[in-house]
Amino acid sequence: MRLNSFRVLNFKSIIDSGECKLSDVDNVVILAGQNESGKSSVLEALDFFGNGASEKFIKFQRRQGTDRTEVKCTFLIDDSDKAQLLDAFKDLSKIFKAIAKNDTVTICRIYKENSDYGFSIHDSFFTDYPPEDLGDVVTSDEEETTKPLEYRTKLTELLLKLIPTFSLYNSFNDLLPSEITLAELPNSKAIKDFEKVFEVDLKQPLAITDFRERTIAKNKIEKIANDDFNESWSQSLKSLKGNYKYQFNVNFESAEQKIIFMISGEDDLPLYLEQKSLGFRWFSAFHLRLKALRKESTENSNKGIVILIDEPGQNLHDIAQRDAKKIINETAINNTQILYSTHNPNLIGDVTTNEIEFTRIRIISNDAERGTSIQTISQYMSQNKKGSLDALSPIRTAMGLNSAGSLFNAKAHNTIVEGISDHYYLTALRDYYKYNSSISFIPVCGVDNVKSLVGILIGWGMNYKAVFDDDANQGRKAYNEMKKYFFEQNDELAHEHILKLKGMNGIEDIFSKNDFRKFVYKNTVEKKEESLVNSALVKFTSKELLGRNFLELIRLDSSGISFDKETKKNVDEVFNWLKQKFGITS
Repeated sequence: MRLNSFRVLNFKSIIDSGECKLSDVDNVVILAGQNESGKSSVLEALDFFGNGASEKFIKFQRRQGTDRTEVKCTFLIDDSDKAQLLDAFKDLSKIFKAIAKNDTVTICRIYKENSDYGFSIHDSFFTDYPPEDLGDVVTSDEEETTKPLEYRTKLTELLLKLIPTFSLYNSFNDLLPSEITLAELPNSKAIKDFEKVFEVDLKQPLAITDFRERTIAKNKIEKIANDDFNESWSQSLKSLKGNYKYQFNVNFESAEQKIIFMISGEDDLPLYLEQKSLGFRWFSAFHLRLKALRKESTENSNKGIVILIDEPGQNLHDIAQRDAKKIINETAINNTQILYSTHNPNLIGDVTTNEIEFTRIRIISNDAERGTSIQTISQYMSQNKKGSLDALSPIRTAMGLNSAGSLFNAKAHNTIVEGISDHYYLTALRDYYKYNSSISFIPVCGVDNVKSLVGILIGWGMNYKAVFDDDANQGRKAYNEMKKYFFEQNDELAHEHILKLKGMNGIEDIFSKNDFRKFVYKNTVEKKEESLVNSALVKFTSKELLGRNFLELIRLDSSGISFDKETKKNVDEVFNWLKQKFGITS
């Protein structure tokens, strides 16, 4: 099963997080927010869901003043999950139908009055088939009846077995040691990860008495580890070019046999791991932890895993931070989902390519009245909170847009349009009909730029809307891009921000045929072209030039222009919608 959404109630700073829906695009969710906003609380709450109350729950995690903590997770039931469930109840028609009709299941974990109540299936799964309505169930093999609650219990048990494993990574102390005794090996998470990832047994060289054979075994372990680490770590110093090398040795002289880990660069000078930077040591352990979890997930392909990472890369240089993000992306495939918290721009997006997946980002905010809440960027921006720019600052920086704010007017009602022609015509019509001059039209100049332009506006905390035509190749594509990346594929939510000009294949169709030919096109229209709509007619000329000339005409002298009712109706539809959605009263 795949985690689809979650909701947290009464956990640390969280009163009610609201439902947080995960990205439909990939397996990564980024919890972005300022310090003390509650990012760690969200991850710890999900860890509580998956693994139960820890020893510190009462003292540190349960919200004070309440005796009930609840975390609800909704999971998608994929085809393989459903096949297992259906097979278990293939002879029980009513239960079979209950399973077949559900593609999701909501599972709750409740802590109340010092007791962890464990998991329970939300009744919504059984909406059409509650216990009192199931009646006695007759199998196809034998004429005997069984109490339906027994089958509901069995179904619940099977569903709970399909819940993904939740793994929280919030400790930065599990680092590879420089020395470790044979007795201490089983207690080191980093060592266990090392052995799992590289499929080696570090005790093996200790058992080899022949020096040459022990050296061969040692060198084999080193080569595997070195090749893998250098593929993931790209940062290097001018004074230390080339690859790093693990050096693995055995000390037979001490009272207890010890394994020794060292690291060297191009100069081959071996250093104890404690002599390396904390960032380097953390990255090596983080790299091993995620690779081990990925391997664990692959080995248990029937069960997913949700990895929770609290503030990865906080001791790393920006290049190494991007290396950490690369590892996260490589790990989050197939049945592995990753949620991580950060306020670090390098872990939100790549400043060199602007490859930012806005569907990944959830803003974590906190206020005294509501506590910690989780929202998409669009939801957060719609509330126009004070301090929103601070919360969004890492997103701005991630896009390399710290100085881009001057390109746009924060006080304007920024309206995204498809191209420069749309900008010319709508600006001209705004001025002609004397609509509010604060409405500004910003052309994306290509559908592929929609995500970046909207990202700029969001990153700078600017309110925005969009107006697109209904052309299948451009306008609809632009609409679908915005819906996908910013509105969770939700048409209703997208329509609050995007106006589609139905039946118009280009902005030119906002004019009546007569008005367009009289005041804009001004060229001879051949008989074979008379039936063409305006947007088809401009294919015979430069549409950008027509738009610019029209804007100049309106601004220089519009006294001789009088549009008909059809044009006026179309223009009013656009600007009245913008006034309503922007909340413009004048």
